[in-house]
Amino acid sequence: MTTHEKICEESKALSADEQRRVLKFIEQFRGGTQTESHSEQDKNLQNELKPCPHCKSKNVVKDGFKRGKQRFLCHDCGRTFVTTTGTVMENSHFGESAWKTAVEDTLAENVSLDKTGAKINASHSTSFNMRHKILLVLNSLKTADPVKISGISELDETYVLECEKGRKFAEDAPRKPRKHGAKASKPGISDEQICIMTGVERGGAAYAATVNRAHPSNDEIKEVFRGHIMPGSVAFTDGLKGYKCLENEVDCVVESVPAEEQKRTGTMNLNNVNGFHSHIQEAYRHYRGVATKYLNRYNALFETVYKAKNSISELTDMILSHLQPDGSYTGASVQNYGLLKI
Repeated sequence: MTTHEKICEESKALSADEQRRVLKFIEQFRGGTQTESHSEQDKNLQNELKPCPHCKSKNVVKDGFKRGKQRFLCHDCGRTFVTTTGTVMENSHFGESAWKTAVEDTLAENVSLDKTGAKINASHSTSFNMRHKILLVLNSLKTADPVKISGISELDETYVLECEKGRKFAEDAPRKPRKHGAKASKPGISDEQICIMTGVERGGAAYAATVNRAHPSNDEIKEVFRGHIMPGSVAFTDGLKGYKCLENEVDCVVESVPAEEQKRTGTMNLNNVNGFHSHIQEAYRHYRGVATKYLNRYNALFETVYKAKNSISELTDMILSHLQPDGSYTGASVQNYGLLKI
């Protein structure tokens, strides 16, 4: 074995820090011409390292791998973390590419869980948990930065059939299970219909929330739109008298626009909110129903995609890097976190 081969073989037993010091010594021995360039490389590497998610320090170094993911050590707090710590991908065995596929399929609103699972080699339950973690991130973003509707807006509600998708019915259940595409047993708007109350600012944001069945009461209208309709705004509605309560609640103007008047005028109409309803209903039909308990998670998706159609790639990156609100919905617990109860 030559001297060069012997040095290369023995250097493999050195740690990364020891190898760096040996390299620095050799460069200084050779005249120091390369010391500055490598120092600059180390500085650039340090700038590229992810800050510690526990204490936000940038005094971190690489610390091997954990389950195929790069691990880091923080010299300030002494804790280790991987590249996905503090993101929606935390505690997942799947890498960023699989999660990116899951996010894109969720935002597309037309890809089934099984198709997503086939793309990333995941089971149906794993695809479900991944999708709902993504929905919960959207919901947390919605809570942290609530939609503010101002100027001229349109308020209306749309209805979807109550759905117990994914649940086995007991023998003493109040109704028999329905097949996908079935119709309500009661005519008109009844307690079988789940109300999605919506608001759309012309040229701006969309908002959707569910708190009730059938027609909303005044208190339910206030609950949904409080903090979302800005003072001084003008809201067009289709005639439901309950919306008038918002005038005293948020100091706005609510104008009821009958159907015949909507056709006659080019300004007083509900075209924008009706377009939002079409978007919701189309996605809902594709999903073949959404379990009612998860509906507000999907409302967050509907309003996010509807108002951000041209920035899906940016939205994907934001979701992938977003911190979980409290870490309580990892793994299977995502199924039981923040459910809608009406």
